[in-house]
Amino acid sequence: MNQEILKQKLKAKANLSDNAIERFLELAIYKKLRKNEFLIRQGEQPVYLTLIQTGCLMTYLLDTNKHPFVLQFGQELWWTGDLEGLLKDTPSIYNIKAVVESEVYLFDKQAFEQITAGCLDFERYFRVIFQNSLISHQKRILRNITHTAEENYQAFTTIFPKLELIVPQKYIASYLGITPEFLSKLRRRLARK
Repeated sequence: MNQEILKQKLKAKANLSDNAIERFLELAIYKKLRKNEFLIRQGEQPVYLTLIQTGCLMTYLLDTNKHPFVLQFGQELWWTGDLEGLLKDTPSIYNIKAVVESEVYLFDKQAFEQITAGCLDFERYFRVIFQNSLISHQKRILRNITHTAEENYQAFTTIFPKLELIVPQKYIASYLGITPEFLSKLRRRLARK
């Protein structure tokens, strides 16, 4: 996706002015990531708020036994990052890596503050992004509490229809809160239906 397409998509999503988008691109750090390349690892700084232009990023943490707990998969025009680390200027508690070759725009704390303070359109844009993110995370928590593993898996495939083709099963299982073995059985059972 080139910058012109990105501009069009941002305008369509948030009704942003050309000047606002130009300022966005001036403040952002553009970066290409190879498959499995880390954007950040637990304990590192600086922390960035990241817009995914193309590709897919996975946000996760490792417990003391190096077991991954996947928090989020981010796709085209999704935002990801360690918001607490960004806003409090602390090391990241997450690992964020590219699942496939990806292109991203990075905003450190200073750039984020500049873009939101200097442009009411972006202030509104991020307010809506954060509201939608909170709603999405609350729905995910409720699904995990109230739905079966099969229902959660079906919701996952609806939200991320092509992700199973590019993400290792162990990470999908971690995102769903089940073991890879159980996910295999669940897939086989659904395939027979």
